[in-house]
Amino acid sequence: MSKVQEKEGFSDTTASYLAGNLIEAGTETTSSTLYAFIQAMVIFPEVMKKAQEEVDRVVGPDRLPTMDDEPNLQYIRACVKESLRWMPPAITGAIPHCVIQDDEYRGYKIPKGAAIIHNVYSINMDPARYPDPRRFEPDRYKDDFQNASDAATASDVSKRDHFTFGTGRRLCQGIHVAERSLFLGISRLVWAFDVNPAADSDGRLIIPDTDSYTSGFVVMPTPFKARLTPRSEKRAGLIRVEWKQAEEELLDPVTKQWKA
Repeated sequence: MSKVQEKEGFSDTTASYLAGNLIEAGTETTSSTLYAFIQAMVIFPEVMKKAQEEVDRVVGPDRLPTMDDEPNLQYIRACVKESLRWMPPAITGAIPHCVIQDDEYRGYKIPKGAAIIHNVYSINMDPARYPDPRRFEPDRYKDDFQNASDAATASDVSKRDHFTFGTGRRLCQGIHVAERSLFLGISRLVWAFDVNPAADSDGRLIIPDTDSYTSGFVVMPTPFKARLTPRSEKRAGLIRVEWKQAEEELLDPVTKQWKA
């Protein structure tokens, strides 16, 4: 039992449950955002082309992008921000808030103790803040060099990039991990693959419906078809090497679970 557990008085079972919740929350929301990014690349191929041009210029074909490349990949950073705005995985906010005193907003009385649900999706789709909001447009952020935490805690809300990580003091706890995971996922996907629409039996391209989502606390685009192809055999080979190394370093060879 850790010192924190002794001080706060919770068991190993509770600690394991809390840790599991954090892992599940981080993996599901990140994978949902990557899934949405792939859908966006099917629908907006000009974004994919521009992202690939930047990655090729900065990284080249002989290695995968790393976090060291982030300062030089502003368009990829913008793709991360736009992915989180365009398809926030927790559309009503990850954490409900509560007012600590009676309040009033636009004629609505909000009593002390009332729960406040953060309508992330509506804010992210506000055309006054984001013109043509259902268009995936990373250039909205071409001059935004804030990291996710700085943007989310900006006292001037007009400086916020989006509201997907929450508001106030109770922000997403995994904000730093999420930002880095999405940067690596998106930059490496762009570096390694071409993303194109799938075709039906008659050869007609299948374009996903951008307004069709799954239901639940964490949402994502409903299942859609897409065609991902390696940009070259060399890049495909490097991906296989990286995958092999990750398995050897992180997974137990027998159980295929994380190493203790």
